[in-house]
Amino acid sequence: MSLLVKFLFALCNVLLVPVIIVLLMFLGWLVILAGGFFRECVARSSTRKTLDLCLAAAKEGRGKAKVWAMVRTSRSGVLAAFSKRVVCDAASSVLLEHTISELEHKIADSMARLALVTRVGPMLGLMGTLIPLGPALAGLASGDMQVMAGNLIVAFTTTVIGVLVGSVAYGIGLMRRTWYARDLTDLEFICQYLAGED
Repeated sequence: MSLLVKFLFALCNVLLVPVIIVLLMFLGWLVILAGGFFRECVARSSTRKTLDLCLAAAKEGRGKAKVWAMVRTSRSGVLAAFSKRVVCDAASSVLLEHTISELEHKIADSMARLALVTRVGPMLGLMGTLIPLGPALAGLASGDMQVMAGNLIVAFTTTVIGVLVGSVAYGIGLMRRTWYARDLTDLEFICQYLAGED
């Protein structure tokens, strides 16, 4: 039994280094993600304005050519991604539906990555907290306060990093989910107008 406990203890200690490395990778990815999110926030007002103009033109029936011209002016967001995929202004309803489905899948993939970081980040932080507690308690039992303090620093630092990664990824995911849901709903309406009979 003691051999098994020693094996588990050694295995846990070996896992600490990969946990810290993955947490640092998540933190680096989070910095890049936050930069992209900030850029998206800045471009969001013009993207939304263009989408609202297209939506208003489609509701008023101003003509497909005018709506297509407005769609083509978008430089970012869902409209820009849509116009890059649909090259012909006389696209069929099947092509438009397929393009919207592609965009939905792309957005779902992006949201899935954010959801993974949101869930796994705090889990890794918890692992990084619990693994050093064994050596810290062993250091306390042997009276080595320096070992205990070093392990507790690692434990609390990994907790903070894990919670930070999870919370920021959750916030970005929540905002993007709200934005994209609204944009896709409006884009579907615009596509129904563009695919309809004149």
